[in-house]
Amino acid sequence: MYCVFHTKYQIMEDDMKINQERKICLTYSEKDFLHSTSSGHGEELASSLDTLLLKEWMAAKAAGAFNYSVEGVDTKILPGRYGIVAQVNVNRKILRRKPDTILEIEQPVDPNKFNFNKIQSKEVLIELRFLVSKQEDGGIKKEEEKDKKPLKATVIINNAPICHTHSLLVPFLDECWPQVLNHQGLATAVHAILLSKSPDMRIAFNSLGGYASVNHLHFHLFYFPYTLYSETAECESLAGPCYVFKNHFAPGFVFQLENGDIDKLIKSVMILVNVFLKEKVAHNMFITRGAPVESVSSSEDTYSTVRVMLWARDFMAGAKDVDLLNTAACELAGHVPVYSLEHWGALSEEDVLPLITSVCKDKYEAVLPKVISVFQ
Repeated sequence: MYCVFHTKYQIMEDDMKINQERKICLTYSEKDFLHSTSSGHGEELASSLDTLLLKEWMAAKAAGAFNYSVEGVDTKILPGRYGIVAQVNVNRKILRRKPDTILEIEQPVDPNKFNFNKIQSKEVLIELRFLVSKQEDGGIKKEEEKDKKPLKATVIINNAPICHTHSLLVPFLDECWPQVLNHQGLATAVHAILLSKSPDMRIAFNSLGGYASVNHLHFHLFYFPYTLYSETAECESLAGPCYVFKNHFAPGFVFQLENGDIDKLIKSVMILVNVFLKEKVAHNMFITRGAPVESVSSSEDTYSTVRVMLWARDFMAGAKDVDLLNTAACELAGHVPVYSLEHWGALSEEDVLPLITSVCKDKYEAVLPKVISVFQ
């Protein structure tokens, strides 16, 4: 069954089942990508994806799918150079699913442990499916699914959310791929960003050993209506398409979408990811709208590119041990969930920066020569 949602997308009740329930499928093509957005956060800017995702997330909330509420989470911008945005969320420490024990950066999936094929139907929000325009005989374009296995991803809730709208983007959910970045998975993440009209949409990835909780390929997806330092942080060219931050509290690598060439961006990022995997270096990634890295201006009214930022970091063996904060993708980008009420009142930039910088500085310096060599 098909119906029109707004004017651009088709939504259908897919015959694929999770726990015997139907789910909403949102099909899209390259013509639906939005290559620039406003740079203002917290504005009511919504594409069809934005509207549908919020609607389904709120429906899941009404159905009691979450372990706790994140409405009215206390948020503050810490005084200082970097404008760190901190939020207190004690419930995530005590009411989340027990994380996996991680021993290697690449581990086979253990079917006896939790994976996203075991979730409840009320946790499923939407499925994204990519269509590609192909030139037909006679010059007529036809929308059809790309190859025999089109790109697709399922958006599900995170039942222990960091903030409002916190969801998970799971590429090819039924395949149960391990938590290792690959080209297809990264493509679905970049596509999701480009389908949003809001600069608030963020996508984050944590590798095994980089605070990933589940060994099943997934990205964190959420809307965060605050400006992060990493959106406009000044960068300098390292080699080829790879840039590095100049004066960031978390030294890392930066790529940007240039001339709308999504495939080039993904291939460039995967070159770096393969360095991390070969060297067995844990890593985090954060994707957001932002200013072009070569012409940063904090006064820009629009964001004309997508920034993909990656950090090499210390490997965290075993299960997570949450105290004040865990340094993963969000923290490295400047969004810091805090798990301690004891420290919240007097929390300062000086308190959190050493905890973030310390996990990535040495690994960044160690891997830098190898990164330069692969892009020369």
